[in-house]
Amino acid sequence: MDTARLRILATADIHSPRYLLEFVSALNKHKGECSSINLVVFAGDMVYKGRVEALKPVLDAIRSTCGPKPIAAVFGNEEFIGLEDEFRRRYPEVDWLDDEYKVYDIEGLKVAVVGTRGSLERPTRWQRRKMPWITRVYAERVKRVEKLLLEARVKADVVIIVSHYVLTWKTLDGEPREIWPEMGHRGFEGVLKRAKPDAAIHGHAHKSRVLETRVDSVPVYNVAFPARRDVAIIEVMARKAPGAEGVEETGGLQSS
Repeated sequence: MDTARLRILATADIHSPRYLLEFVSALNKHKGECSSINLVVFAGDMVYKGRVEALKPVLDAIRSTCGPKPIAAVFGNEEFIGLEDEFRRRYPEVDWLDDEYKVYDIEGLKVAVVGTRGSLERPTRWQRRKMPWITRVYAERVKRVEKLLLEARVKADVVIIVSHYVLTWKTLDGEPREIWPEMGHRGFEGVLKRAKPDAAIHGHAHKSRVLETRVDSVPVYNVAFPARRDVAIIEVMARKAPGAEGVEETGGLQSS
């Protein structure tokens, strides 16, 4: 790896088993690049309707194609609320980040991944009926994630935010405009502008025609598999070279 460059393989919305075969085929196309991948990111909805067991073939495909890699994942709306502990128990090799962050030591780089389900400006009809408290949770989450990003910023050379729900409406072109408030929260655009992570990754926007954009200087990637029909290979440059002074060693969830 270049001493100041991180290479990420990112995907979302496999809805296994729905897009599993297409995902495996896409992954195989990148087999030659796998040796240079430093981190794998799952941006949610990796399984269909809470099928915890359906993640196993996805992980098997990653291992067989790319070998052992650190995996950072967030929960999507298809990894149902209440199943978090089951996913953690069954797949301990995955770092499940639920409004929290982990700092990885990757070839001398301190890499902080802040993970969240994300927020909606307007809860879906089902959520409004079944979870009337969710509007408050979504608003509070925007503020919490900003604090996490700012905390991670002083502890890492590279800071990445991963969300399932979209982080900017710029990546929603192609989706029906009337449902945009039910796909993401524009409050995260302000978070990106203020906290300035080095990259922002999300899924959820299956029909989007905008796969990459920027919010101010922050590159944003929509890695939803139905939109890309491929995995995303993302390169992120570090703000400091490995070994630079001033990088703290503790904080967040430290990698072993």
